[in-house]
Amino acid sequence: MMKPAMKRSVIQCIVFLFVLSSHLSAQERTITLQEAVRLAQQHSFEYKVAVNSYQSSVWSYRNYMASFRPMLYLDGTIPNYSRAISKITLPTGEDTFVLQNQAYSTLNLGIRQNVALTGGVVSVSSSLNRIDVFGNNRQIRYSSVPASISYYQNAIGYNPFKWQKQIEPLRFESADRALVTRMEEIGGQTVSHYFDMLAAQARQELSLQNLAKADTLHGIARERFKLGTVAQSELLQLRLNVLNAQNQVTKDSVDAVLARQRFARYLLLPTGQSWALAVPEDLQFTDIPMDRALAHAQANSQQVIDFRLQRLEAEQQVAEARAQNGLKFSVQANFGLSNTAPTFPSLFNQMENQQHVLVGFSVPLLDWGLAKTQRLRAEANLAMVESQIEQREMQLEQEIALHTARWNLHRQQLAVAQETRDIAVRNYDLEIERFLRGMITINDLNAAQAQKDSASNGYISAVRTYWELYYTLRQLTLYDFEQEEEIVFQADIIN
Repeated sequence: MMKPAMKRSVIQCIVFLFVLSSHLSAQERTITLQEAVRLAQQHSFEYKVAVNSYQSSVWSYRNYMASFRPMLYLDGTIPNYSRAISKITLPTGEDTFVLQNQAYSTLNLGIRQNVALTGGVVSVSSSLNRIDVFGNNRQIRYSSVPASISYYQNAIGYNPFKWQKQIEPLRFESADRALVTRMEEIGGQTVSHYFDMLAAQARQELSLQNLAKADTLHGIARERFKLGTVAQSELLQLRLNVLNAQNQVTKDSVDAVLARQRFARYLLLPTGQSWALAVPEDLQFTDIPMDRALAHAQANSQQVIDFRLQRLEAEQQVAEARAQNGLKFSVQANFGLSNTAPTFPSLFNQMENQQHVLVGFSVPLLDWGLAKTQRLRAEANLAMVESQIEQREMQLEQEIALHTARWNLHRQQLAVAQETRDIAVRNYDLEIERFLRGMITINDLNAAQAQKDSASNGYISAVRTYWELYYTLRQLTLYDFEQEEEIVFQADIIN
């Protein structure tokens, strides 16, 4: 067994290391909660995932915007060569086989534009074609369409471009709000990691302080035991307190190391840095009425944007089902100039008009209720979406009511926790003095210590709740109630 003198030396060494670490921590870099949130919103993996997701939405929106701009294109085939025996029909109506040895080349230049007003596509193009016949009767023929204007519309009655102009900007706005919401979620997660480490750090400091005081009391009691003023049972209980304190120091030290590692990994802090955390003491309460928070949520929240987006998408499905399952028309029209000639310069002499108009229609005569069921299914889906949106709106309102109530009441709870901590610490110091004078038992002293530790941990928990409520309300409303402004976030994306 370890001798008492040696055990005392070990305890003194632990206490000395604690004092030394406290001295060194004064020289460490102190990371505040606000700085930790800023680092997480700039360097963490969650930040990178959020920005990548937002960047994908940016490209999707820019792709939508580009689809309504004129598109200039050039395509062709140079050449399409074929040498084969093919079946052809003679002017007499008879079929025969002939050897064909020829090449066909084509080149098209045009500009195409989607028409949002009607849902069709208009294009202006120019084309040049050439046929080369090889063999004994070598020939070259050209044909061209110097100018052609075309319009095509797949269906009359349903305009997909009209729905895109409503849905795509709303979807991009939802992505923008989702990014801000995700940043506030990262802030809330940072609070959890920050206070996990802060609580572990505080428990370690408390256990070290308790060990130092338990050892001091045990040393004093051992001297008084020799004088006969302390009972052996009390001496044994104090020794047991020292052993329990040593075990608690070991456990809390391990917990503090693990919490520190998790915090550093979340913020991607560089290894080798010396840093510590501080308890945020400067807490400012701003009264947040429930109706005001709900108004900001309805104006800024991503959920509200998503409600509108889901409703529009369901309405689009209904409109498409009604248009696709009734009388359908399609239109295709073309007007231009064309010519054919054996030489390229002669192509532009005596140009001929070229027109083409097609109006198609389709109407179901007997579909065994297929069109009706598709329409009714789309309408049922719209009704379901409406009900889900109404339910989620009520849930959002209830959530905001709950958190605003907790926030407005937490000012008093935090003040009580702070006063409880101060009283418990002062009471423990007084109980130590009373114990040394023999006025209370060791059980009373242990109860005072437990009360002091509980009150200290309770205060840190109350501070944690303050910041959790703070970021929860910011996330729900996307509004900064301290600065009286909407929360925005500029992501570093490729321009």
